[in-house]
Amino acid sequence: MRSPKNYTYKIGYPSLIYPEISLGDLLERGAIRYNKTAIIYADPKFPSDAPERMTFKELNEITTKIAISLQHLGVKKGEKVGVCIPNSPDYVISVYSLWKIGAVVVPINPMYKEVELEYILNDSEATTLIIHSMVYPVFEKIRDNTKVERIIITGKGGLRELIERGKGTLKMPEINSKEDLAALPYTGGTTGLPKGVMLTHFNLVSNALQLAVAFGLSHMDTHVGSMPMFHMAEFGFFNIVLAVGATYVVMGRFDPKLMAENIEMYEATVTWLVPPALNQLVNYLESSEKTYDWKFLRVIATGAWPVAPVLIDKIKKLAAEKCNNQRLQHNQVWGMTEASPMVTTNPLLRLDKSHTQGIPLSDIELKVIDTETGKELNLNESGEIVIRGPNVFKGYWKREKENEECWWYDKNGKKFFRTGDIGYIDDEGFLHFQDRVKEVIKYKGYTIAPFELESLLIKHEAVMDAAVIGKPDPETGEIPKAFVILKPEYRGKISKEEIIEWVKNRISGYKRIREVEFVEELPRTPAGKLLRRVLREMEMKRCGA
Repeated sequence: MRSPKNYTYKIGYPSLIYPEISLGDLLERGAIRYNKTAIIYADPKFPSDAPERMTFKELNEITTKIAISLQHLGVKKGEKVGVCIPNSPDYVISVYSLWKIGAVVVPINPMYKEVELEYILNDSEATTLIIHSMVYPVFEKIRDNTKVERIIITGKGGLRELIERGKGTLKMPEINSKEDLAALPYTGGTTGLPKGVMLTHFNLVSNALQLAVAFGLSHMDTHVGSMPMFHMAEFGFFNIVLAVGATYVVMGRFDPKLMAENIEMYEATVTWLVPPALNQLVNYLESSEKTYDWKFLRVIATGAWPVAPVLIDKIKKLAAEKCNNQRLQHNQVWGMTEASPMVTTNPLLRLDKSHTQGIPLSDIELKVIDTETGKELNLNESGEIVIRGPNVFKGYWKREKENEECWWYDKNGKKFFRTGDIGYIDDEGFLHFQDRVKEVIKYKGYTIAPFELESLLIKHEAVMDAAVIGKPDPETGEIPKAFVILKPEYRGKISKEEIIEWVKNRISGYKRIREVEFVEELPRTPAGKLLRRVLREMEMKRCGA
């Protein structure tokens, strides 16, 4: 820690004791401690095999039955299991059933198309897949190209059948919480396809406790969740629920009108949104004549990237004028999949700093280093943010090169993860996020790898070369924009719209390219490395940023 004289004011979260238990044990403990509702399924809904409302005891019993059936099917400890389910109680019971038998959950975006789904299943070496009936037709087309041996289709009775067949006693394997993997989520890369992030049970349990303390959550709280559960950020909130005995209200997807109604109906005390979703909620409240009763709502948190201060002011004003809430608080969270996923947030006693990303959660060390030399920087100096703590991952799955490059060691030999994000720490110890070293695109909270889109574009018969960047957009954060060099014989014979439509039909909707610009050349280093930074700077100037 830096010398106290560098700070004009010091603030922090307390150091905690983290139990070395599995996430299955976390649910078992919750069932004993909390005699109340754990999960509620709220509109909008997808077809589900699970009850729409479960107590902690019922959730534990149902997941135990599924776990027994999974063992009978041959699913073993350490096996990678894909879970491709939209927001629903089915997602929760699937994941916790797998954790009870020591399987490794591979969260998969249910919006993926064939190529994306095939890549994740094969790279993770998944041999079992739990998939929603709405998504199954996508998998069916590439099934023979994977190593998947067992398939459970939910939404049409597959999980319900496992619940009915799950009789007997569950043999929970011994789990080393600090070493054994719990989840293998995939995060977008900057120089290649998405890579698996190895998260242990200890990582996820630790982050749940860190966030519970930072947010001041308890068994009296109710969280309304509408962000995608395959993202660790949203599912991390359910882990908090089990840790403190709160109630989790899960929406099938975000809808501003239904979000406003659900906050009122279920007397929510906390929720979190990415900035574009918050913007939609603000726009809905501004245009609607309806009023709501949000008197129990204490805080709306935002994450994924910085939120505009004007948006914070608007939601507080609307809460007071239309939602019977004069005391709504806002804070930002900052993190990444590799941190299980949260790293910093704003103390609720320092709302004057809600424009920053806050301070490190309990037992997390955060430093800023020079991106070129690796030298540790002083306060108010911008550089790459590095972190260490009980929530930081083990490493990347099957990525030896990345695992050698993603760590930084301080003068005492302490190991820090290089986040690839740029920022600085101010005089009071608050983090200010500025930009990304990584070139991934953030669209409505989703991470898009430029390389993936570039690889797809090159497959088009008319495309000679391509580069993709994130173009700043006030509504979504960033949109994918492609700079394309056409082959000579196609110049003047194909339109930008045709390129956009071609990509649209071959990739998830949120990843599709929104703009195309035809160019004569792309900026590259003498060694041939694409300089997306140059293109982004050019685009920023055009936007007046």
